[in-house]
Amino acid sequence: MRNNTIFYRVLKLDKYIYGELVTEKSSLQKGIAIWLSGSIISTLAVTTFLKNLVIYVKEIISVSSAELPQEAVLEFQTLIIEIEESFESINNVSTLISSQLFGFINVFISVAIIYAALKYFFKKEPNLIFIGIIYGFSSVPILLNIPILFFNSIALQGIVLLVTSVFSLVCLGSGLKQVYMLRNIEAILLILFSGFSSLVVL
Repeated sequence: MRNNTIFYRVLKLDKYIYGELVTEKSSLQKGIAIWLSGSIISTLAVTTFLKNLVIYVKEIISVSSAELPQEAVLEFQTLIIEIEESFESINNVSTLISSQLFGFINVFISVAIIYAALKYFFKKEPNLIFIGIIYGFSSVPILLNIPILFFNSIALQGIVLLVTSVFSLVCLGSGLKQVYMLRNIEAILLILFSGFSSLVVL
């Protein structure tokens, strides 16, 4: 299958796409590439959103400084400076690489948790590679965060980030449901459990 066809079918929640993807030899490599691309884009998009949010807060503080206590204004300004300095470190290539490594560890833990839940709780016969493929291709919606890097509307950036994040989880649930014949509630519980458990482990 061509990549644009795959992306279109994933985004429209095609009922058979994941079942086809897990049978293709090149799907794991493609899934990893999609996840990595999405992770980098997401990191940059979130950073852009937060930078614009900080600028907006600075403008509010500047306008309201006469009405606020001087100590509070100084504390806000110090906090903003620290946040801006942390943003600068994200633009560093080594920091970006380390954040992706951390993200990969988080994904590996999530995949392992999904595998264990499918095997021991739902009594299925899961395959780690299949779950990895599903996880990778469910990141396709995250690629839609690219426009965030090119416009400055905080509200629109926040909406795009929220929609793509939720839709990525929907795609993950759809993939697990297709391949392992889960009910909707089972897929939802599995995603919530894996996400919560990976956060606890980290």
